[in-house]
Amino acid sequence: RKKFTQRDWILTRILRLSGAEPGKNRLGRVDTRRRYIYIHGCPDEDAMGVPGSHGCVKMRNSEVIELFDHVAVGTRVLIKE
Repeated sequence: RKKFTQRDWILTRILRLSGAEPGKNRLGRVDTRRRYIYIHGCPDEDAMGVPGSHGCVKMRNSEVIELFDHVAVGTRVLIKE
């Protein structure tokens, strides 16, 4: 891992996201799923609360595991600053 410091390491779970706006972020030019935007666990030493991923939402591994156990396919997610 130390050799590949620029990688966006994905650990534990991946929650794939699909856009909600047909023709825009769903089946449009900036389609969320085709751009591989998702929520995923990351190494504990990664900073949280600051941009640092390649377009994804990074969370602590324990938080992603807990979230994964509480959401079903099709659950709506609002991501905002």
